[in-house]
Amino acid sequence: MPNLSRDELKWRRDERRQADRHRSNRALNTVVAPALLAVAVIVAVVLAATWGGTAADAPVGPVASPVPAAAGATAPQRVVMGRSGRLEVVLPVAEKQVTAIYFHGLSDPGAIAMTPASGLTNKVTAEDGSSGTLTSAVDVGATAGSVVYSPVDGVVTAVSPYRVFGRPEGLAIVLTPSGMPDVAVSITHVEPAPDGVVLQVGSAVGAGRTVIGRVRDMSRVETPAIASYTNDSGNHIAIELLRQTTGPGA
Repeated sequence: MPNLSRDELKWRRDERRQADRHRSNRALNTVVAPALLAVAVIVAVVLAATWGGTAADAPVGPVASPVPAAAGATAPQRVVMGRSGRLEVVLPVAEKQVTAIYFHGLSDPGAIAMTPASGLTNKVTAEDGSSGTLTSAVDVGATAGSVVYSPVDGVVTAVSPYRVFGRPEGLAIVLTPSGMPDVAVSITHVEPAPDGVVLQVGSAVGAGRTVIGRVRDMSRVETPAIASYTNDSGNHIAIELLRQTTGPGA
């Protein structure tokens, strides 16, 4: 399977999200019409440029020092929840705030598998026959409003609105891990940090150290699978590992 360009990656991610919502048999999770999706993508590109440029403009590979956490925020203890080769993915929220850690598959051909870390509390892995790599995505449950930290060391390569049924529901953030320009770490179900500052494309981030936002309350628009393993509505941070291409024409 050939590697995907960033544009192809965005289109496939949007299509996969709609397919996954339909498969969940939830009343609200239906497929968005292609025309609406096209309009949403155009608006997302315009807003992303307003917030700091596009993914194609951002540097990739090793970065210098990560930007500090937001003023007044105390970074949680660094807890690795998954690995893919030399890439470590850490908990994006403080361990005491985690309601469940739900590894599941993606139907995207660019999906990259993670190996869940041993000893994690409240860890579950989907075994529902989902197509794709079974551990290429992880939902980390936490109460809405919880501060979210970067799950990897790297650089911000895209920031755009995350849309559900054409409506903006927080942000979609893409990070490129340090020294791994062919990997994209997609983060959704997040909204701007308490100080209101939105990440800028090109900003360096440190795993478990850089504040990237807070958990958005999505209970009004969806009933996620992770809710089956928590005692609440299932609010969470969604993290996906995907393959991307770089260089001319990417």
